Amino acid sequence: MSGRTIVAAAVIAFLDASSSAQKTPSFQNIDLVDVDVVVTDGEGRPVIGLKKEDFDIREDGKPVALQTFMARTATEAADDDIGRSMVILLDDVTMPRESVNAVKAIATYLAMQARPTDDLSVIRFRQLDDEPFGDRRAALARISEYQGALLRYAPAGSPEDVLKLIASVSRRLESTGRRRKILVCIGAPRICSVTQPGRFGDGWFYKDWIDAVGAAARANLSIYALLAVPARVSGNGIVEVTGGTVFRNASDFRPMLDRIWQDAGHHYLLGYWPPTSSKDLHSISVKVARKGVHVLARRQRGN
Repeated sequence: MSGRTIVAAAVIAFLDASSSAQKTPSFQNIDLVDVDVVVTDGEGRPVIGLKKEDFDIREDGKPVALQTFMARTATEAADDDIGRSMVILLDDVTMPRESVNAVKAIATYLAMQARPTDDLSVIRFRQLDDEPFGDRRAALARISEYQGALLRYAPAGSPEDVLKLIASVSRRLESTGRRRKILVCIGAPRICSVTQPGRFGDGWFYKDWIDAVGAAARANLSIYALLAVPARVSGNGIVEVTGGTVFRNASDFRPMLDRIWQDAGHHYLLGYWPPTSSKDLHSISVKVARKGVHVLARRQRGN
C-alpha cells in the first residue's frame, strides 16, 4: 500500500469516527450538582449535627452517591465563601401605590439583618439597569426609591419575563463561589410565584421554565416569596422547586423574614455526580433519617 493510500484510509477512518460520535451525543453532565438542604425541627429551629449517612438523595427516583458533604453556618463565618448572598426583588409591576410603604418596610427590615460578610442587593423588576450586586447602602437607596406600579396596566410581568429575570440573576451569581444564594421576591404571585407550566396547553413558556430552573440549579440559588397581598398559590411553582418557601400575607412579617436569614445561615451542602440522561428536567428528592424534621431542598434541575 502506498503512502498516499495509507493517509487516505486514516482520514476516512477519522471522519467515520467523528460522524458516529456526532450521531450519538453524550448527555452526561460533568459538573457536580450542589444542593443546599435546610433541616428544621417542629419549632422551626435548625437541626445540627447530622452526618452524611443521614441523608438520602435521589435524582429521577434513583439514589445517587454523595461525593461532598458539609454542614455550614454563616452566623460566625469570616470566610467569604461561607457568607450569604441575598438578592431582594421588588415587584413594581403589580403592587398598587397603597402597598408601597408596606413593601418598603418589609424590604428594609430584611436588608438591615444582613451581616458584614453577606452580599446584599436590591433589584426592581422594571428597572433593567439594576444589578444583583452591591452593598447595604445601595440596597437601602433602591428601597427608598421604590414606587410600586406606576401604571394601572403594566405590559411587563408575564411568566416568560419573570423566568428570564430569574435565569439572568442566576447566571450572574453563578461565579460567586459556593456561598448560600437566595432571591427574595416581595410582591404579588404574578411576579413572585410563577407556577410550573405543562408541556402542552399552557406550556408556551415551558422552555423559559427549563432555562430558569437550570440556571438556578447551576448557581445553587433558592427563591423565597413574600406575598404582600392576600393570595392563594398552587404549591408547585418556581419557589418550591428551587428549595424556597412562600410566605403569605400576615400582619407581622418579621418572624418570616428572620426565618429566611436563618435558612440562609444554617444548611447542609450536598454534592453528587448526576446520572447520564437526555431529559430536560430532573426531579430531586432529599430525605433525612430523623423523625419530626422538616426538609427544604431543591426539587428540580435542568440538564
